[in-house]
Amino acid sequence: MSYQNISIDLTQADVDAVKTAINTINSKLPFLITIDGQERLELVKLGAKSVDFVQDASAAVDNFPAIMPPSFDVAEYGKDSSLFKSLSEIKLLLDSLSEKVTNTYMAVGSEAMVASLEVYAYVQTAAPRTPGLQSVAEKLKERFKKTKKLKATS
Repeated sequence: MSYQNISIDLTQADVDAVKTAINTINSKLPFLITIDGQERLELVKLGAKSVDFVQDASAAVDNFPAIMPPSFDVAEYGKDSSLFKSLSEIKLLLDSLSEKVTNTYMAVGSEAMVASLEVYAYVQTAAPRTPGLQSVAEKLKERFKKTKKLKATS
């Protein structure tokens, strides 16, 4: 479906329900972690083929556990690969939702900004002859002030 003007009233009750659902998700996944940039660089990355590889390797361990040496923690590997599979399903849904929220946020933000620019023009035009509007015009004008760049000293 192509993008069209979005005109929705999202009630506070719906916002609260979504926030509650997100809090529920967070409470069901208390083990989720944050990884810094250096840690990300050190991790083995998985592509689409790697996901299948992990699933196939897990199936091999499940079906032929006797080939694994005693030093290999089969139970821990089973937990890791099972969690990886479960998180893959959740991630797929969250990625889709995140993409839609991001795209809608961008589109609605654009609509709001275009309309706000129109409001700004009306306020600037009406401010000199409308009591009390000059302070609003000045506040809106702040958006367009350029910050001064510091000159490098030689």
